[in-house]
Amino acid sequence: MTLVFSIAIVLASAFIGGALAKRFRQPTVLGYILAGFFIGGGAIRLARGEAVLTSLAEVGIVFLLFALGLELPFGRLRRVGEVAVWGGLIQILGVILLGVLVFPRLGFDFYSSLFLASAFSLSSTAVVVKILSERGELRSLPGEIMLGWLLIQDLAVLPMMVLLPAVKEGNGSFSLLFFSLLKAAVLLGIVVVLGRKLVPLLIGKIAGLGSRELLLISVVSICLLFAALTANLGLSAAIGAFLAGLIIAETSEHHAVFSEIRPLRDFFAIIFFVSLGMFLSPQYLFSHFGLILLVSVVIILVKLFLVVVLVLYLGYHTKTAFLTGMGLVQVGEFAFILAQTGLNKGLVDSEVYSLILSVALLTILLTPWFISFAPRIYLFVRQKTKEREPILYRALFTRFDQHQTHEEGLELANHVVICGHGRVGGWLGRALELTAVPYVVIDYNHQVISELNRKGIKALYGDPADIDVLDFAQVEKARAVVIAIPDRPTQELVIQHCQTLNPKAIIICRTHREKDQARLKALGVETIIQPEFEAALSMIHRVLQKMGVSREEVAGKIKRIKLEHGMS
Repeated sequence: MTLVFSIAIVLASAFIGGALAKRFRQPTVLGYILAGFFIGGGAIRLARGEAVLTSLAEVGIVFLLFALGLELPFGRLRRVGEVAVWGGLIQILGVILLGVLVFPRLGFDFYSSLFLASAFSLSSTAVVVKILSERGELRSLPGEIMLGWLLIQDLAVLPMMVLLPAVKEGNGSFSLLFFSLLKAAVLLGIVVVLGRKLVPLLIGKIAGLGSRELLLISVVSICLLFAALTANLGLSAAIGAFLAGLIIAETSEHHAVFSEIRPLRDFFAIIFFVSLGMFLSPQYLFSHFGLILLVSVVIILVKLFLVVVLVLYLGYHTKTAFLTGMGLVQVGEFAFILAQTGLNKGLVDSEVYSLILSVALLTILLTPWFISFAPRIYLFVRQKTKEREPILYRALFTRFDQHQTHEEGLELANHVVICGHGRVGGWLGRALELTAVPYVVIDYNHQVISELNRKGIKALYGDPADIDVLDFAQVEKARAVVIAIPDRPTQELVIQHCQTLNPKAIIICRTHREKDQARLKALGVETIIQPEFEAALSMIHRVLQKMGVSREEVAGKIKRIKLEHGMS
């Protein structure tokens, strides 16, 4: 009955927390964690279900990391490989170095400081991916950089799981450290090689049977088998599941596999997130709140500084660097795994374990707000430094955000200014090119701008929200401005600056949320495009035609739906 009661408590807490989060328009993961802390923790302790919940949470992180490896977009990560690899590795080493220097001043010994810094150097793949997915920003440039960065951090857990116990047991013996790492690398290499040879063949054979049940059973078995193998190697079961996901992602059946595993992933992931809140001791939290807050602030500032500096150094725009940094400041789920491993093996005491959990949870709770308000904070800092600290403004913005334009300049008139050259702006630019309509692109992805310039397309590297950049794009002579950037703070600034530079320009803007339409209309946007609604109209048109409805009647129905939607 303990198992059934524990699951019932977790799911009831998750429902309450998730419903409240949705009610206040917050990410559901935030509601799950808070519900676990305020509702579920006491009930679980009364029912003595901690051991059951620990096991369920471990299964949750296994399926969560398996699904992450399964849907990891390697193709999209190739273009951010340099910043992800070098940035991720240097950031991890930087946090560990600073932690070893700072934590002894807070009363921790050298090994505890090393363990804390290693855990705090990792960010949360599960939380960041979930938030970016809900916001539709996984394919944005900062989103892709964050994904690549997080992948490097996840892979860095492998040597951490080997080296941290070896440092403790070997008292710094380099030979022991080397052979421990070599042993793990060889065994993991064997697992991966065998997996890449055997797993695709096995999955293909099972998929050929045409049974969804057998495919699901086989996938779950492979996931748990890899998890058990890496656990027996002295590593984490979650790492094995992650490797299994990466291997299956290379098969042609990985989409079908993901669709089968997703319900299990969602179910156990909810248990994992609720358990994060339940495992936090209220007594430790309130008695050490000052220390937890201090460490959290230090970690957030250090990681933000390191990420921003590294992304800027590797040639990206200040806005890209800041948005990426704000998304990676939290401490991630692998910190829980490291902490649990350290406590079970006697590497660290309960105080270090509780501090890792507390700091991780506090920073995770703040992450939705960090990501949500990052564009506004960036614009605020940019504007205030420009007004009050011109030297700092030139150092942070002008120096790194130099305008890169087509070598022939921007001698344009009656042209179209495209703000953002992603999937929407890219196809629009292609259409304008085919119809010989002059246009210029503004984007803060230097790779996109360099590629456009190589093709002879007029393009400007910079933030469209900067009035100087819009002025350089000859907005005062433009016939139309198309805002293909999704975040509303940037949209509003672009609209205001365009109205200042050229009140007669036609402004066309995209938005994902219906509630933003009235606001954008009031600011002076002539045409608002909501991608989901436009897709619905296209589907309606095709379905009604297939059903034999006349063309005139189809046009009338679509016109009525547009009116109901608030479109003229």
